Amino acid sequence: MSRHDASPDIPLTFEPTDLEHAADPYALLASVRAGGPVRQLASGYWAVTGHAAALAALRHPRCGTSPIALRYLDGLPPGAARDEMSHRINFLDPPDHPRVRSIVAKAFTPRRIGELRPWIERRAEALLDELRDARDASGEVDVLARFAHQLPSLVISELLGVTVADRGRLTGWSDAVAPLLGVRVPPLVKQHAVAAAEEFHAYLSALLEERRRAPGDDLLSALLVAEEDGQRLARVELLSLAATLYSAGHRTTRDLFANGLSVLLRMPGALGRIAHGEWPVAAVVEEMLRHETPTLFVARVPLEPVTIGEAKVGAFEPLLVFLAAANRDPDAYEVPDEFRPGRNGPGALSFAFGAHFCLGAALARSEAEVMLSAFARRHADATLARSLRWHQRGPFRGLDELVVRLA
Repeated sequence: MSRHDASPDIPLTFEPTDLEHAADPYALLASVRAGGPVRQLASGYWAVTGHAAALAALRHPRCGTSPIALRYLDGLPPGAARDEMSHRINFLDPPDHPRVRSIVAKAFTPRRIGELRPWIERRAEALLDELRDARDASGEVDVLARFAHQLPSLVISELLGVTVADRGRLTGWSDAVAPLLGVRVPPLVKQHAVAAAEEFHAYLSALLEERRRAPGDDLLSALLVAEEDGQRLARVELLSLAATLYSAGHRTTRDLFANGLSVLLRMPGALGRIAHGEWPVAAVVEEMLRHETPTLFVARVPLEPVTIGEAKVGAFEPLLVFLAAANRDPDAYEVPDEFRPGRNGPGALSFAFGAHFCLGAALARSEAEVMLSAFARRHADATLARSLRWHQRGPFRGLDELVVRLA
């Protein structure tokens, strides 16, 4: 029985790991959504693919994330990986989540983000100078490696006070740990992730102790002293938060920009329309978020029986909210597979919604806008030079490279 004509009462054989091998994950997710916006999978998970249903799940007060933390406590050996995953801010429910988020908000302020903008703009221009010089004889250069990855990595390193020379190691560790966020992790991948988490946390632990002795004007120093109702973050919470901020702070923005730029490069004249102001940069970034969602799915667990859409979901039956599918729901967007900046319709769910809306959304948007504006202004005639090769690490989808020919 195909995914298209399966009865809504029959569990689907689709699993999230199928996306890792799909040539077009959006087509696969559309086939799942064709049977209804909320469907139970054979594995017991519920797939939420409609925009309205996804929004309902994300903002439902009884759809939590703390059972996910318990899964890591049960499924990982004692050590850094278990500490990080079981204390991630996005796996906390009340009362821990509002407590931790309130403390973080006192340090990760709009003022701090706003003050970074001129620095981000200067770094973007400097990286584009280097990009021009890095072209080979045919004018080709990997924009992902030389620009899309570099700027977010520099920004989050600056924000956290990480030495620039150490960025490569931290990126490697965070990429290795990322598959733990998937639904199923092969044993060897898990083993590698656990080992990487130990090294990552050893580095961050030393960095935190350094900040305790000699505080600076960075986010880690601010997090060490921030408090809510007389409470500060525990050491294990600080380490988990630092790892999460570094990983999400460079990966999501890198993939947002590179994934979206790959779409623009396949649309003749698109970069020129941005450079000449026909397409406002902010509107283009919003459409990039919707059209090529960097995080394909997030999980929620009902703490009691709930109704999502028309589906009756039992307590502790996990929901996989496919943000990428919701962002291309034809019930929410006209011709959703087309790239249309400034389109009508609801906001994209790429940063989730509700209590767990991404803390770094404003920073990611700001970085992507700076990168896109600068690149389009200087390289409006850029063309795609090689076929695209994609990877998926856990729920995260991105490109292996983005080789572009510059005029």
